[in-house]
Amino acid sequence: MIKINAKNKGSVVLGSVALLIATGTAQGAGFQLKEQSAEGQGNSFAGQTAKAVDASTIFYNPAGMILIEGNHLQTNLSHIAPGAKYSHKSSTAISPLFSKNSGIDGGVSALVPAAYALWDYNQQIKLGISVNAPFGLSTKFDEDWIGAQYNVFSEIKTINIAPSAAYRVNEKLSVGGNLQFQKIEGKLTNKNVVGVGADALTTLKADDTGFGYALGFLYQYSDKGRIGFNYRSQIKHTLKGDVSTPTVPAAVNLNFNAKAAVTMPAVASLGIYHQVSEQWTLLGDVAWTDWSVFKELQVVNTDTNTDVANPTQYNWDDTLFVALGANYQYSDNLQLKFGVAYDQGAANDEDRTAGIPDASRYWASLGASYKLNKNTQLNIGYSHIQTQTAKISEDSKLNSPVSGLGSKYEGSFKPKVSIVSLGLDYQF
Repeated sequence: MIKINAKNKGSVVLGSVALLIATGTAQGAGFQLKEQSAEGQGNSFAGQTAKAVDASTIFYNPAGMILIEGNHLQTNLSHIAPGAKYSHKSSTAISPLFSKNSGIDGGVSALVPAAYALWDYNQQIKLGISVNAPFGLSTKFDEDWIGAQYNVFSEIKTINIAPSAAYRVNEKLSVGGNLQFQKIEGKLTNKNVVGVGADALTTLKADDTGFGYALGFLYQYSDKGRIGFNYRSQIKHTLKGDVSTPTVPAAVNLNFNAKAAVTMPAVASLGIYHQVSEQWTLLGDVAWTDWSVFKELQVVNTDTNTDVANPTQYNWDDTLFVALGANYQYSDNLQLKFGVAYDQGAANDEDRTAGIPDASRYWASLGASYKLNKNTQLNIGYSHIQTQTAKISEDSKLNSPVSGLGSKYEGSFKPKVSIVSLGLDYQF
């Protein structure tokens, strides 16, 4: 019988936790989700930091609440339909249990909701709360695909709840901020060879709650335009959960508790909104995300309070998101929206994984806002996102539970995404 030694058993957990915290179908760099507003979707989120045209400004720049008149309730729902087709290049020491190398697509469709409530306290102070998901989504592969030892299914879910406030300093300047309460939970499954011709499905579940903040300002340089700045802080997590492999013998012991420290990155954004005529408005946004905080992942076995194997290296870089857009006021009730964007990838070719086939991507978007009546507005947006080729080269550093049965494969992913967002804003 082939035995699993303690060192390689740790590699099983390390691979599981590494994939748990990041999913490959996220639509921003790394595993970030930008889909928090149907109104902004049609502009590729250009100008979102400075727009302040509806209640979603609570998330993008809470200072913008000052420009919103009345009390508002808003709901948004985005359908994200990703594709992540894999093209195989080569492989070595691959188990015959995991030989499928064609017809592979890890994309998983998802619905992403967001909701906002804004209270018009007075002309100087506005209060609000947002509930949304800034990170997440999932990948799913067949259990016999060539990378099954690294990833079969991974899912991340985050919920951010942010009570917010804004204050009018003077006629031109407003400031705002919020507290961020973030719940993160996830699930990961991957295949492990547990004997000659035998494999088992290992599942990891973990969750945590963390806290952060956001601060922003909005400056109206004229009656036609304004600029906005917003900073959302890092949120530190210690994911805690359990690893379970029900089908292996007790002696193998792939059932135990684990934890890993993870930091969600800070995001700083600068936006501009400028009305050039009665019909046309130009929009722009630049956002920096602190993905360099995501260098490595060290897992701790909480049953023994010891590190598990060596840390997984990610070595991500900070990223920039640049978006340009325009709005056209077709009639009193109908506004048309356009936008393009470039979203820089965080991962590099040496450390990229199938769980996060991240690469730079390009956005093209269309949308519209329609006033159903004086109190209700319907928003719709569509985006197509095309990602550059994401090269993958994974070896036995993560999942080599059986001595001598480590594997390596090389290939590439070509992710693309279609997003449709609907939103309804009600003023009262």
